[in-house]
Amino acid sequence: MARQRERPASAPPPAAAQEQRIALRPLARFIGWLLNEYVRFVAFTIRVSGPPVIQEPAILAVWHEANLLQAVGIWRLRSDRRFVAFSTRGFRGIVMSGMIEGLEAGVVALPPEHARAEAGRLARAMGGYGRAGWSLALACDGPLGPHRVAKPGALLLARESGLPIVPWAGAVSPSFRLNRRWDRQVVPLPFARFRMFQGTPLRIGPDEPLKPRLAELQAELDRVAARADGYHWANPSGEPA
Repeated sequence: MARQRERPASAPPPAAAQEQRIALRPLARFIGWLLNEYVRFVAFTIRVSGPPVIQEPAILAVWHEANLLQAVGIWRLRSDRRFVAFSTRGFRGIVMSGMIEGLEAGVVALPPEHARAEAGRLARAMGGYGRAGWSLALACDGPLGPHRVAKPGALLLARESGLPIVPWAGAVSPSFRLNRRWDRQVVPLPFARFRMFQGTPLRIGPDEPLKPRLAELQAELDRVAARADGYHWANPSGEPA
């Protein structure tokens, strides 16, 4: 397994300290390590096109289907790869935590959906990581959908951290989709052509109400996703505006 660098003082606690103790935990950690190695290999072999992406700390926001594309993009396109991401609990959460930590990033396990007080504490903690110089990686329709419907989590993190929300959407060829999953996850293949589309950054003031900005976030995520979905590799000038 990949050796971990020394964790900065501002880093989240190790994923192992946040994980549920389930019977198949060693298997989940092993699958997470395999995913980490796969993401690194894809990032190393892809052929990149398009303009540079933001290098400063930001909230890198995608639809849940682009989680792997987001990880590949951070690893390949950014000079500072430090980021903190959410993970669910249970077997799948342990898998994702293993992948994220293997990429030398931080992970924060989400509380149960009904635990609102815990969710608020978590948002404040994530905001602290943002203020300490980490980027935050977020799937705006996660963790369980509905598909491509934005939730206010990114807006809350932007208000707590002071970081801009930067919508991302990736175009990759070849790839395949896991069509039986609710999010239709995109899996990039090694040696693929890859382009990351970046939307207009959204900034949220420290006392700003979130609800009025949710439609703006939805629209910008939809716009960059449409650009990625409609990208023509043989005719780049024919992409949607």
